[in-house]
Amino acid sequence: MAVTVAINGFGRIGRACARIIATEDRLKIIEINDLVDRDTLLYLFRHDTVHGGFNDSFLRQVRFSRAKEPEGCRFDAELVLECTGVFLTRNRLQTYIDRGAKRVMLSAMPKDDILVVAPLASSDEPIISAGSCSTNALWLMSDPLERAFGIEALIASSIHSYTSDQRLLDARHDEARRGRACGINIIPVISNAASNLWRIDAAYRAKAKAIALRVPVPNGSIMQATYLLKKDADATEINAVFEKESELLGKEVLDTAGDHKVLTDIISTYASAIIDLPLTSCRGRLASVSAWHDNETGYASRVVDLAVSVISV
Repeated sequence: MAVTVAINGFGRIGRACARIIATEDRLKIIEINDLVDRDTLLYLFRHDTVHGGFNDSFLRQVRFSRAKEPEGCRFDAELVLECTGVFLTRNRLQTYIDRGAKRVMLSAMPKDDILVVAPLASSDEPIISAGSCSTNALWLMSDPLERAFGIEALIASSIHSYTSDQRLLDARHDEARRGRACGINIIPVISNAASNLWRIDAAYRAKAKAIALRVPVPNGSIMQATYLLKKDADATEINAVFEKESELLGKEVLDTAGDHKVLTDIISTYASAIIDLPLTSCRGRLASVSAWHDNETGYASRVVDLAVSVISV
């Protein structure tokens, strides 16, 4: 019997999760909460400019609500996906548990001690986080290199599509550069992708840094990371590590590509990192690795993977 699911926040990630859950017979969405009305949400689900249309018939029997706070949600589901990007602390999410949910999964990095789970890992904690798209990509790039060569330090740059928290035209924003017109600018912003690695493995706390560049495309990202390894390597050896890791984890999680991809080639793909093999370079202990990912479907796939994994736990 399928585990019942409620989604709080039916924006880009909430809808991406719903599209994937529609193909997963172990999960069943029964409730959706969002500030937007039901008809508008269904319209946005049926017609997606980036990923194309999707049949919304399986959502027609879902109960929709418009509560502003978790305390106002009257979910009956066993599993709650918190996809608003607003409620990021344990005390806010505990509300769902207190009202009968067995598990709560946060589709963002938390602001407190909520456990962040690496791709394909699981946990029996009642409230967990699936991390972020950039953190997941950087983890899948870094962990195989750590095990194969050791990492002394890394600096990463995430070249990332604009997101809905930016401004179409110059306007006020708490982070000044995010207030500049996103459709015609390359905008450097704060990135927590590297610093968040320590949430998965504390060893990265002192050796990882990152920056993000928001660029004028609606979806997709490439992560470029430069590593100071603990021993010499070459590009062929590094690529062989990733090809082997892809076989172990599955191409739907970590993939490799040798056919000179550009951003539109990876839209609607499910992997959290697609290693671009021709871009790998190395000189001695200094190595550069690049990985594509769809920051919507790639990330939502890990959220749903985690949801499925906690069923057995």
